[in-house]
Amino acid sequence: MTQAAAPPDPPPANLLGRDFATAVVVFHEAIGRLLGLSAVERKCIDVLRRLGPVTAGTIAERTGLTTGAVTGLMDRLEKAGYVRRERDPSDRRKVVVHLLPNEQMDELLAAALGPFGDDMAKIMARYDRAELRAIADWVKVTTEALVANTERVMSLDGLQAGSPGRAADFGK
Repeated sequence: MTQAAAPPDPPPANLLGRDFATAVVVFHEAIGRLLGLSAVERKCIDVLRRLGPVTAGTIAERTGLTTGAVTGLMDRLEKAGYVRRERDPSDRRKVVVHLLPNEQMDELLAAALGPFGDDMAKIMARYDRAELRAIADWVKVTTEALVANTERVMSLDGLQAGSPGRAADFGK
């Protein structure tokens, strides 16, 4: 029995992107776990902390989740006491999601994110203004690439493993 040849090493930029993305995902998963949430649930709370009360549709747009997935997510977050939903008084068809005050969550997030913020401040102090502009540009264009590729991958929705006949249509 012959063993398949090892795949060629990916370019260094691919490895950097993979390592960085993996570290970000694992970090957010750990913070979610600290709060008894998934990483996606935790990031939805982050969206609400940054934007304030928003519609479920806005949460779907910001997270890339379907509106149906957001409904299930809000059900879980509401049951856990993190959010409250209410009808939009100006358009009763819309539901506005409010983040509820939660002292325990605030304390846990401060304990988890405070040292990370300190580390980021120390890292940024190592660079001059021109280097920080270049880093900010890299983060901006990398984020744009992630958003664009997320949208692209979401358009492949029917191509997931186990979907009969769909994979054969890829690239047509």
